[in-house]
Amino acid sequence: MFRSKSRTPESLENEVKQALGHPNWLQAVIIKDDTATLVITADPENMERSEAIRLEAESRARSVKGIADANAVLTADAPPPAQGAQRVRKGDEMAAKSLNSAKSAQPKPILVPGVSRIIAVTSAKGGVGKSTVAVNLAAALAASGKRVGLLDIDVYGPSIPVMMGTEGEKPETGENKKVVPIKAHGLKTMSIGYMVDADAPMVWRGPIVMSAIMQMLNDVDWASEDDPLDYLILDTPPGTGDAQLTIAQRIPLSGAIIVTTPQEVALADVRRGAAMFAKTHVPVLGIVENMAWFEDPAGQRHYLFGEGGGAQMAEQLGLPLLAQLPILQAIREGGDAGTPAALSNSSAEIAFREFGGKVASALETLETKPAPTITFQD
Repeated sequence: MFRSKSRTPESLENEVKQALGHPNWLQAVIIKDDTATLVITADPENMERSEAIRLEAESRARSVKGIADANAVLTADAPPPAQGAQRVRKGDEMAAKSLNSAKSAQPKPILVPGVSRIIAVTSAKGGVGKSTVAVNLAAALAASGKRVGLLDIDVYGPSIPVMMGTEGEKPETGENKKVVPIKAHGLKTMSIGYMVDADAPMVWRGPIVMSAIMQMLNDVDWASEDDPLDYLILDTPPGTGDAQLTIAQRIPLSGAIIVTTPQEVALADVRRGAAMFAKTHVPVLGIVENMAWFEDPAGQRHYLFGEGGGAQMAEQLGLPLLAQLPILQAIREGGDAGTPAALSNSSAEIAFREFGGKVASALETLETKPAPTITFQD
């Protein structure tokens, strides 16, 4: 669809806002080419109404001349209580009702057509380099000739646009009305960072996070019979909260990888992450010990965060140690420059290629043998 030169993105943005009636639930309108992206404040306690608003807003935006398609993203930005206002606490009866509902209605996993294997790269603690591992694992698998997708569902701190060199790009909508992933370095990528302002804080509650994750799985054109994916790598948020439980319960994961650093404060959280996957029956492929050591120009290794903690934890849990990744300048430079170190001509490339090979082998083994049993020692 063509629009006249006078119809600038700014004028189209204003027309979309007018079509929606300038409601107080509209946070932002982003125009790229003929597509409008709407950021909508939702009510976490009334998701049915919020979903109806989303569909109606998309329909009204599409009615604006010059707009070919519209996609809405739900978020939640709860205003602080007025001065002197009293916070209302939910009663025990409502809490019990929620627990009973969760027990009686287990969510059904959502299948992603055309995707053979889905791998979650996780960490129970932030700051251990999970996104770096996810990006370079995806790049290493793609470099080996596999078709790979990379989904950034760390909605509170999306890193993929920067680490893949795709900052500022906006996804478009294809003929099948699904969002087309951003392609970079041989990968199909998607991140909430493509949808919202990079400087905007993600003040999102649990239900909104879950809705965003499901949208990025269901409404993105990841694969088809003619263009399948061998792997979809998920860069997950740290912790064991709503997002992680949603991933474990609603997505048919082929396996999970737990990333840690050698120090004790990080290793203590590995046990919690492993326990969550054991309870949700998700096979853990193994553990990655990141920032394992630093090697000086003389070849001497320095264990800045402790020595061998990840290997010891893997042994205690009865899980494979998939990789010990050293602190390398090439890894940091690759992340900042938007070019994964797994594609560089360096020792980092060798390390990530070996890691990717072990992950592929672990998945093949799972297809013929049961997953390793996680053992929790007293």
